[in-house]
Amino acid sequence: MRGLCFIITCTLIQRYVPRQQHHRTISPMRARHCLTPQSVLVRALAAVPVCLALFASFAAQAQTYTITDLGTLGGSFSVALSVNSHGQVIGNSFTTGDQDLHAFIYSDGTMRDLGTLGGSSSSADAIDDLGRVFGTAYTAGNTSSRAFLYADGRMIDIGPLAATSNHAPSVNAAGEVAGTAYIGGNASLHAFLYRNGSMQDLGTLGGPSSFAYAVNNEGQVVGSSNVPGDDGAHAFVYRDGTMQDLNELTGAAEAGWVLNSARAINASGQIVGFGTYKGETAAFLLTPTASAKANVPAPENANALGIASR
Repeated sequence: MRGLCFIITCTLIQRYVPRQQHHRTISPMRARHCLTPQSVLVRALAAVPVCLALFASFAAQAQTYTITDLGTLGGSFSVALSVNSHGQVIGNSFTTGDQDLHAFIYSDGTMRDLGTLGGSSSSADAIDDLGRVFGTAYTAGNTSSRAFLYADGRMIDIGPLAATSNHAPSVNAAGEVAGTAYIGGNASLHAFLYRNGSMQDLGTLGGPSSFAYAVNNEGQVVGSSNVPGDDGAHAFVYRDGTMQDLNELTGAAEAGWVLNSARAINASGQIVGFGTYKGETAAFLLTPTASAKANVPAPENANALGIASR
């Protein structure tokens, strides 16, 4: 703001104060309507208080923050990972003596240890607006890593989770969780949706593995799945009980695309991710058509979604 006022003032002076080589004779009639160097300087100086007042107003509206030390669970390390709309924070902290890493929830000024499923450690990944926490924890003897739901002061085992998974599960406002796990004795990782107290295997697009990355408030899940053949992985959306290949829903091949991975989906059903466009890796945005938004069944092979143009 100060720079803007300075520029305005200098521009006025430079524009209206005549330079020596530009002096010319002006008729008395025109002279009454012309700005003199003195009048320009007076106007420029008069503008300074206004500019300073605007700057003061701008500075007063600037966002400021306070810092809150959340503390630890007795150890020397803690990290906050997520916060819900009520200001409840989840994360992980070393316990006393830095022996183990435990998930925590920070609420009403207090950090609370969420414990484990019998093993030595746990890790929080997400929290919803009801204060339910989702993460992973080891069972007794640290023999396996399991997904947990923490609610009403209790950690609940909701099934096996891939210990090698490098992404946190996604949770929506209804407490439904999407993630990746070894389910039902599968030797390969499968996308899952946890809802109504049970973990559901979402299957694959014909290949051995699938990975879920996000779930919206409608319970629609997006991710990536192996497919038969040489294409590797295709992006998918899971809705109405079925995993669907986004390449088929969009006519991606005709547009020069291979949609490899869908990473997020919003409440409107828009999907973002990345794929291959004419041989190069590129980001994409998929926007539902009117029929898809209205949940009207589309004819087979019809485009239910459109790829944003490049």
